[in-house]
Amino acid sequence: MHAVPDLSGRIVVLVGPGVVEAGAIAELRAFAAAGDLGVANTWGAKGVFAWDSPHHLGTCGLQARDFELLGFGEADTIVAVGLDEDESPRARIALAPVVDLEPAALGSALGRVVRTGTRVPNQLYARLAAVAQPGYVDDKVPLHPARVVAELGAALPSGGFLAAEPGLAGLWVARTFPTPALEPGAPRRVVIPARREPGQALRRAVAAARRGRPSLAVTTIPLDGATADQVAAVAGDDLPLVVIGWSEDGPSVRASELGPAVEAALGARRPAVLEVAVCATDTRLLVEAAGEVVAWGGL
Repeated sequence: MHAVPDLSGRIVVLVGPGVVEAGAIAELRAFAAAGDLGVANTWGAKGVFAWDSPHHLGTCGLQARDFELLGFGEADTIVAVGLDEDESPRARIALAPVVDLEPAALGSALGRVVRTGTRVPNQLYARLAAVAQPGYVDDKVPLHPARVVAELGAALPSGGFLAAEPGLAGLWVARTFPTPALEPGAPRRVVIPARREPGQALRRAVAAARRGRPSLAVTTIPLDGATADQVAAVAGDDLPLVVIGWSEDGPSVRASELGPAVEAALGARRPAVLEVAVCATDTRLLVEAAGEVVAWGGL
């Protein structure tokens, strides 16, 4: 039995990957609906709400001002559920009193919320949208990182999987990957690890591809040694697997060409590496919007 305190005032909810791992997505959505609550998620919990849900406040924890811009400092209570310290250190999130809930306690918490007043102001979502939305339709070459992510999302078939390496690629995937609502019990569509460990994005993509899921591993060029070794190890395997390597001076692929190239490579069922020229300097737009990158110790 989980003790759940009464919750009242201006409440904001922050959830991490523990909610997904515990299979408590349905309970989280019921909890948010019962209290008409806004919910922010760390990048390890992308998809707990669809991007256009009235409860969705955005993906956070990646940059220095995320929690400030989410209005955490103006809340009466921050309800924290299933957090990973690597994604959301307590010192960074605790801009107001924090109440920790175990994912298993969400059902018991349904009747304990009395939200009073309006929601705390959320400036983060609008600031990031001002960067992402123009980027999604930008046709320049080298490609805008948000456009690359959008094209990869569109090319990834239903049931597909994408893993992004922490760093430049992981930042933009975490910020701009178009995430539909994750169905309770369904496998994740996108994963960005919480800690740096060379080659882990490709390891996850290979594992998913071996289960029959069309899979993308998004990383940067030059490939780290662990990733390069794995590419060589699976080169002859029958796998729907593509490594997308971002490089500022790589081949100039137009945005309209990227999706078809990814689809063709997945359809060939032979591991492939596609190098794409990406304008990494566009990252300054994210920094201007929400501060320096703090995830994974910075870029």
